[in-house]
Formats: sequence, C-alpha cells, structure tokens
Amino acid sequence: MTVFNLQDLANALNGQAVGDVNLKITGASEPQDARGGILAIATSADYVDKLRLGRAEIALLDAETDWQDLNLKAAILVERPRFAMAELSSRLDSRWRVGEKAVHSQAVVDPTAQIAKGAQIGAFCYIGAGVVLGKNAWLGTHVSLANGCKIGAYATLMDGVRVGRDVQIGEHFIAHPGAVIGADGFSFVTSERSAIENVRETLGDSQDAQPQSYSRIHSLGSVRIGNDVELGANSCIDRGTIRDTVVGDGCKFDNLAQVGHNVKIGLNCLICAQVGIAGSSVLGDNVVLGGQTGISDNLVIGDNVITGGATKVLSNIPSGRVMLGYPAMKMETQVNIYKSLRHLPRILKDIAQLKKTILKSE
Repeated sequence: MTVFNLQDLANALNGQAVGDVNLKITGASEPQDARGGILAIATSADYVDKLRLGRAEIALLDAETDWQDLNLKAAILVERPRFAMAELSSRLDSRWRVGEKAVHSQAVVDPTAQIAKGAQIGAFCYIGAGVVLGKNAWLGTHVSLANGCKIGAYATLMDGVRVGRDVQIGEHFIAHPGAVIGADGFSFVTSERSAIENVRETLGDSQDAQPQSYSRIHSLGSVRIGNDVELGANSCIDRGTIRDTVVGDGCKFDNLAQVGHNVKIGLNCLICAQVGIAGSSVLGDNVVLGGQTGISDNLVIGDNVITGGATKVLSNIPSGRVMLGYPAMKMETQVNIYKSLRHLPRILKDIAQLKKTILKSE
C-alpha cells in the first residue's frame, strides 16, 4: 500500500493543502464511504452533501468550498477538480505496469527482436521477428507483436492486445485488453458491377444486378499511430489497403471503437464507445465523436467538429460544426425538429378536427 503525505499530494495536484497538512492518505473513495486516511472525493455540491453520511476526515474539494464547515481535519482545495482527478487517479492506481521480471519465462521472443532497457514482457506473450520494443514498455499477458512492428517508449499494452505486422506506434501508448491494431480492412469486390454499387450511385435502385461472390482486396498498407494515444478495450484499427491508416498524437479511443482502412485521424481527437469510422474518411484535429456515432466512407470531417451520441454522418462536415441526428445536421436544427415532432400528434388531431368542421360546413 502506497502512503501519500497530504501536503505533497496537494502540491502534485497544484492545489492548496489546508488543516493538518501532515496527515497521511492511503487511498480515495466517494464521500459516504471515506474514513481515516481515505481521501473523500467531493468535488461537486452533490458529493459535498454526501460527506455528512460518512466519517471522512480528509477531502478533495473545489477551491470555493468552505471546508471548515464540513467537520474535516484537512482538505485539498483545487481550482479545476475534474482536471485534478487525472493526476490523483494516476498516482493512486496501482494496477498497471506491475511485474518484476523483464521477460517472463513463458514468453516467446524472437532472437532478432530489439527489446530496450526497462521493458517488461508478461507471460504467454509472443514477440515476432524484427520487432522493436521501446524503453520501459510494459506488456501484460497474452500480448502478440507481429513481425516488424515498432512500439515506442513507455507504452502499456494490456492483456490480449494484438499488434499486426509492421505497425508503428509512438511513445506513451496505452492499449486496453483485447484491442487489435493492424488487422486487414473490410474490403471486397465482385467480378461484375454489384447491386451495392448500383444502389450507391442511384440511391435506391439495384438495377437488377445479379448476386455474386466476393473477392478479398488484401491490405498492403499498415497502421501508424502517434504519441500519447490511448485505445479502449476491444477496439480495432484496420491497416490500409495501399497507404497506411494514420492516427495522430494525443487521440483517445473508448471501448469498442472501429477505425476502417485508410482512415486518417488528426491530433487530440476523442472517439467515444461504439463509434465506427468507415474506410478512407479523414478527421481533422480536436474532433469529438459521441458514442455510437457512425462516419460513412470517403468523408472529410473538419477541425473541432463535435457529434452527439448516435449521430450518423453521411456527408462532409465543415470545421467547428456541432452535429446531431440521422442524418447528421446542426445540433440546434435537430433539437428544433425533435421539439416539433413532440407536437405532431396534437397538430394532426387539430387537422382532423378542422377537416370535420369543413365537411360539416359544406
């Protein structure tokens, strides 16, 4: 168990320690469960109210909170509590990067692989020929790195992560369990013009195309991922058909995200759960895609675009737009349409009554 001095922890959070600043902190919890050396996380009014339900002695509070009115022995006051939680949780999380042996005895490492100083490789991992594993990288159990892939320094690949051939990943990368980087893209073709092609061109008419079997287009490209990227559990990034699929620095993916072949994603994008980005689409910088957003193929999404949950994007979006709905439109327009739909039953009832009145007058 790691023990933190309250003053030192406050300094790390760019906060102010008040009260008995020499108290020791051994963990954190919600306010109603805190006691002794456990830091109560009470950074909003609702959580402050819950402090009285437990026996908390120390709390993390918004800087504007009157901590002395809460019967606490000490507190850490911060200007932006949500941001402080990032550093606090990092320091208190003891689950990651545990292990003593550099290479577990039950791991398989090709003799041509280059394993940098400080790297740790867990049980049942497979490291292929020509792999480069950076300084202080950490692999959990059952991780596989295919031939020729390169993983940057301080990367963390959790249990069951799969990295395909020749994939290149930058520094400080995090992949949660089950993520797959570098599988083949979903790309198939028929010998004759297909119903899918006709429907796409005509927007609805298959033109009596005959059923056919599909032939695979192999993915000859790879995947290139920048620095400080995080990939959620069971998320997938497909390799490119000819050119590489590219993910820029600072991007964060939630669980179950899917990035298709040839996609290019800019810097510091936030991709929430169950988002699907179809092949060859391009995202700018600082794009935020809400959960279950779908991006059709060959589209261009501008910088700073935000989509609400379950938005389905079927056309290009200029920079700075906030989108919602299916098909995607400006969020304020979609909200107004939804409000109008709520009135639709009453409007139809009024129209029916007017029709009756007109018929009677006739």
